[in-house]
Order: sequence, then C-alpha cells, then structure tokens
Amino acid sequence: MQELIDLFRHNAWANERVFSVVAGVSSELLEVTAPGTRDTVRGTLAHLVRAEHLYLSLIQGKSRDSLESREVFEARDLEWHRRRVQEIADGFRTAIETATPEVLARRLEIAVDYPVTALDGLYQVLTHSSQHRSQVLSWLAAQGVATPDLDYVVMLGE
Repeated sequence: MQELIDLFRHNAWANERVFSVVAGVSSELLEVTAPGTRDTVRGTLAHLVRAEHLYLSLIQGKSRDSLESREVFEARDLEWHRRRVQEIADGFRTAIETATPEVLARRLEIAVDYPVTALDGLYQVLTHSSQHRSQVLSWLAAQGVATPDLDYVVMLGE
C-alpha cells in the first residue's frame, strides 16, 4: 500500500501546484471557455475536486445519495476547492493506510454498468486528476501563463 500512498502524495502535491498557478491568473482567464478542458479552467478544477471528493466518500462507505449536488459543490470559489482538495488528500492517505482487503474489493456505486471496486476507484482518482491537471496547464500555457513541471521526480527533488 506504500506505493499508493506515494502516488496520492504526488497527486496532492500536483494539485497544490496547479491551484497555486491559478491563484495568480485573472478571473477572466479562469472563466472563459477553455478548449481542451472540461469547459473552463475553474469548472475543470471544481470537477476534479468533486470527483476526488466523490470517490473518497464512496471508499469511506458513504452513500452517493448523502452527497451534495454537483451544482452546489462546483459553485464554490477556487480557494474553497483548493482547501477542500487538501483535506481530501489527507482523507485518501488515511483511507489507504486503514484499508482492508474487504474494503478495497467493495463495489462502488458509480454511474457505470460494470463493477468498479474501491481499489479501482483509487486508480481512477489518480488518472482522472492527472488528465484534468494536464488539460488546465496545457490551456494556460497556450495563453502565455508559466506552468510548473508536475513530474513525480520533481516532487522527490523538492
């Protein structure tokens, strides 16, 4: 499980680097339609945080029905999402450290017609967040914004 903890440490580090960049970007640039992202930079990052929140909640055994709506969650400002994704990172670390084989094998209630286990959900979070961070940074770089290197080895050097 240490490998998963290390990958989630990288995920948290990379998320923080992206939120640090967007904190210095004009609100106009964050709200304009950004081709190659989910919709806008702000919308894509809010979606990233909500997805991490959803998977963590399901892995923790919470019902999908107990979670607030996508609209309510994603309507919050980016600083709230930045703080929330840091809290979620702590939750993933705890969930992984305490996971039993039974927990990891439990099926998650997500919107697909095939079984997805909690372990699959952990992998999904890592790849999903990486995809959206890449979209955001690629679009921002095309707009002339300096963007960071998110490589795992860069994190190790820090």
